[in-house]
Amino acid sequence: MADKRRIVLIDDHHLVRAGLRSLLEDTEGYEVVGEGDDGSVALDLIASRQPDVLITDIAMKHKTGLAILPDIKRQYPDLPVILLSMHASKDYLQEAFEKGAQAYLLKDSAEIELELALAAVFRGERYVSPKLSEAMLEALSGNTQEADGQPKQAIPLTDRQIEILRLIALGKGTKEIAFDLHLSAKTIESHRAQIMERLGIRDVANLVRYALKTGIIDLDEE
Repeated sequence: MADKRRIVLIDDHHLVRAGLRSLLEDTEGYEVVGEGDDGSVALDLIASRQPDVLITDIAMKHKTGLAILPDIKRQYPDLPVILLSMHASKDYLQEAFEKGAQAYLLKDSAEIELELALAAVFRGERYVSPKLSEAMLEALSGNTQEADGQPKQAIPLTDRQIEILRLIALGKGTKEIAFDLHLSAKTIESHRAQIMERLGIRDVANLVRYALKTGIIDLDEE
């Protein structure tokens, strides 16, 4: 019989960990060798338990899954990390993959998705919950008919919001935009939320695509 894949679980909710442990114990080929309730214990658990994969919550009270990723990937670059999240947002997804996660799994996913995510990361692939993928595609398809090359006529935004959308699409952060436009960061965040609401978009990557399609920015613009 082949050796089982060793898993470390980190989540600040005991019942969530218990449920995951039970699910993994019922899945052939895996065993839970360590558990923790905060990201601060992750490195110690990895060092002592030598897991084949880490499964961690993205948001915890003290040190989050996102916060520990850079340190983990520096010390254990080949260790796959699966993030569990309640956030169906590509903002979180993009940050997770940029920091080194191999899979992004929504907590309300079907049980089979955990097995699929594990199989994917051990093949060297990334895994994203289908619900998140579908939401991204819907956001894009919902905006396609609005892109006619006339941004101000096609987009249901004010001139100020179009200006802010342009800066967001160019990669500027909230504080930088606030400084450029002589507004408060809170005002910029409010405009950003309104932009996303009006366009039916929930993440920066799709805002960039929308800005490109409608001519708000050009591909060669910096």
